[in-house]
Amino acid sequence: MDYELHELNFIKDDYDNFITDCFDAKKRFDSIFPEQSSTWTFGRYNIFNLTMGSKPFYKLYHEIKNIARNYLKTDEPLWIQSWLNFHKMHEVLEWHDHKNCSAHGYVSINPMKTKTIFEDYVIDNEIGKLYIGKPHLKHKVVNMGAYEDTRITIAFDIADTNNYEEMSKDWENINIGYIPI
Repeated sequence: MDYELHELNFIKDDYDNFITDCFDAKKRFDSIFPEQSSTWTFGRYNIFNLTMGSKPFYKLYHEIKNIARNYLKTDEPLWIQSWLNFHKMHEVLEWHDHKNCSAHGYVSINPMKTKTIFEDYVIDNEIGKLYIGKPHLKHKVVNMGAYEDTRITIAFDIADTNNYEEMSKDWENINIGYIPI
């Protein structure tokens, strides 16, 4: 398999605080980037900067860091960009992939009734489930039923020094969302 799934039970156990911290992060994002999408502005911020002071997000950051290092089987320098997907039912993501990184993943905080469809497999989105896999796999989110609430996931890309060399050629679209792990 080209991917791994991990159950982060501490998200279920601290669900209310995660939800509160996500809504607070969205307010912070909106104050910096009014009228912009926290999903499509992924290269301009990092969710772990917006959630500074949050113990649940501190724990999540370290868990993702350890999972990414184990998945990529490396002790070499790595960087993470991570962003907030904060969507109503009609805003779920269409087909896309992730370039210039070594791994892509996401954590379901409030996944609502959705699945993530990859070209060769399907992931049932559940609270606390972390997916990590190859970055170039096209995927989309599909609603499995109606909902009124906000679908919340924390997505991330992991890059290494080789990815940096490729990204550094594109000065018009510089990415300032990466931080070291």
